[in-house]
Amino acid sequence: MIVAALLTLTAAATLAWVLTPPPVLAGPRPVRARVPRAGAGTLEVARMIEQLATVISSGSSIRQAWGAIARSLPEGELTELARAAAAGADPRRGAPGRLRQTEVIGSLGAALTVCERTGAPTAGMLQSLADALRDLHDAAQARRSAFAGPRSTARILLVLPLAGLGLGILLGGDPLRLLLASPAGNLMGALGIALTGLGWWWMRRLIRRADPPSGQRVDPSVVLELIAGALESGLPLSRSVSAVAGALTAGPDAHALERLATSLEAGVPAAVATRELPAEFTALGESAVLAETAGADLAHVLRSAARDARRGRARHAEVRAAQLAVRLVLPTGLALLPAFVVLGIIPTVMSLLGGTFSLTTAGAVP
Repeated sequence: MIVAALLTLTAAATLAWVLTPPPVLAGPRPVRARVPRAGAGTLEVARMIEQLATVISSGSSIRQAWGAIARSLPEGELTELARAAAAGADPRRGAPGRLRQTEVIGSLGAALTVCERTGAPTAGMLQSLADALRDLHDAAQARRSAFAGPRSTARILLVLPLAGLGLGILLGGDPLRLLLASPAGNLMGALGIALTGLGWWWMRRLIRRADPPSGQRVDPSVVLELIAGALESGLPLSRSVSAVAGALTAGPDAHALERLATSLEAGVPAAVATRELPAEFTALGESAVLAETAGADLAHVLRSAARDARRGRARHAEVRAAQLAVRLVLPTGLALLPAFVVLGIIPTVMSLLGGTFSLTTAGAVP
C-alpha cells in the first residue's frame, strides 16, 4: 500500500509539473477586464520612469512629478508606489509588497539617491535608467525563449517512467498489479521512484545552474550607468563610486565599490585599486585605468560598457541553453531511462511471461 501511494503521488506530481507552463520572467502582466490594474513588470516600470523623467525635465520638482504620475496611472502597484513617493518615501520602502522586493525598484531607489547625493541631473539619470531597464527586459525575454526548449524537454522526459506503465498496460500486461502485489514488484517500484526522484533533482539542479533565478540585486550594468551619471555631475571617480556604493543596498557589490572608492581616495593607482573588483565590474576597472592613463571620457566609456553587457545577455543565454540541452542527456540516461525500464518494461515482461507460463501449465495438466 505504501508503494501504491508513492506511485500515485509521483504520477500526480509529475503530471502537474509537466502541464504547468513555465513562469514568465519580468514580462508584462495580464490586465483583468473588470477591474483594470496597472502591471508592474520591468517594461511597465521603465515606462513609468521615462514619464517621470519627462515631467521633471519640464521643470517640476520630484514630488510634483510623482504626484502627476500617480494621477495619470490606473489603479495598481505603480500608482501606490507613485503616491508613496509623492509623499516623500523612498521607492524601496514605499513600494507595495511584491514590487518592493524587485530589482527594478532597487535600481530606481538607488538612482534617485545618487542624484540627491551628487547633484546629478535627475531627468537624465532616470532616462538612462529607463533605457537600461528596457534592455534588461529584452534580455530576460531572450533568455526565457532560449531556455524554453530545454525546460520543456526536461518536463517531458520526467514522464518517461509513467509512460512505461502506460505502455505495459497497452501491450496487455498488468505491470501495476505486479508492482503492488509482490515483494519483487515492491522493490522495483521503490527503485523506480528513487530513480525518478534522482532524475528530477538532477535536472532541476542543471537548470538552476544554467539559468539561475534573478534576485533583488541591482544589475551591474545599471551600477555602471549610475557611476557614469555621477561622473557627469562633475565628481571625480572616487566620490562617484562612493556615492553609488552608499545608494545600494548593503551587500557584496556595495562593499566592493566602497573599498574601491577608499583606495582611489587614498591615491592608489587605478590598476591596483580595481584589481579585486568582482568579475561583473571588470569594465569599471578597465575604464578607470584607461581614463587615468589616457584621459578618456570615463562616463561615456562606462555607458558603452554597460550597453554591451546588456546586449550580450541574449547571446550568453543561447550558449548556456545549448550546453544545458547536452547536459540533460546524463540524468536521462542514468536515471530516467532506468526508471522507465524498472517501472514499465520489466514488470510488463514479467506479467506477460507469467500469464503465458500459467496458460501453458494449465494446458499441460490432464
